[in-house]
Amino acid sequence: MLIRKDDSEFEISIRRTEEGEWEGRMIEYKISRLMPTPHLQHSWVSLEAALAGMMRRWQRLFPDEAPPDFRDAVQSESNQS
Repeated sequence: MLIRKDDSEFEISIRRTEEGEWEGRMIEYKISRLMPTPHLQHSWVSLEAALAGMMRRWQRLFPDEAPPDFRDAVQSESNQS
């Protein structure tokens, strides 16, 4: 899932690991920076906990705006290698 905000682009993904946990990542790409900024890479025991964790991080970054629907970032197992 990609979200554009001003001159930044956020790559957001949630996937199930081989261990059965849910890993969430939020990485910001900005034209003015050479390297991307990782804002979050964390694992949770359930999908619901992962979605809540992603929402909390988004609200810390952008406290005045409602978070997007992170269910769009969930990768199905068929998309994984």
